[in-house]
Amino acid sequence: MRLSAQYPLAQGLTSRFDPSNVLLDNIAKIAILLIILKTPTVPIDPILSELRAFDASTVKNKFRDVAEQAAKGAIAISRYSRPELVIMPAEEYVRLEKLRRAPLDALTGQFDELVAEMQTSKSRKAVQALFGATPAELGRAALKAAKANAR
Repeated sequence: MRLSAQYPLAQGLTSRFDPSNVLLDNIAKIAILLIILKTPTVPIDPILSELRAFDASTVKNKFRDVAEQAAKGAIAISRYSRPELVIMPAEEYVRLEKLRRAPLDALTGQFDELVAEMQTSKSRKAVQALFGATPAELGRAALKAAKANAR
């Protein structure tokens, strides 16, 4: 397999040269290697390294077999030997999504409770008094609250 087929950045470099010209073909290969060496590499997370991995072409050509493996547990799909995607059973996805949403659901519940407290007639009267208060009245209320909190 030609290097340019594996590395899209290098596509076209080797095809511009006549394959019979060995020197130019070798220069193209060196240029491709320089592109590869300059490409920053991100370390693979150890969690992904624990998963069974399939390359994208295997997934495409043997989807049924890959799906059977994914039904047993999460698998990684790799491109250029680097995991890019994870396929997992639907139940596992739902479980993870519920865990992710739980903190937000708790906050939503707390917010709803606060809003419900603000809808009482006592709260409405307090808000009306607040917006109708003079600066002097607001100052006295602030001092009273500060003294009460200091105790």
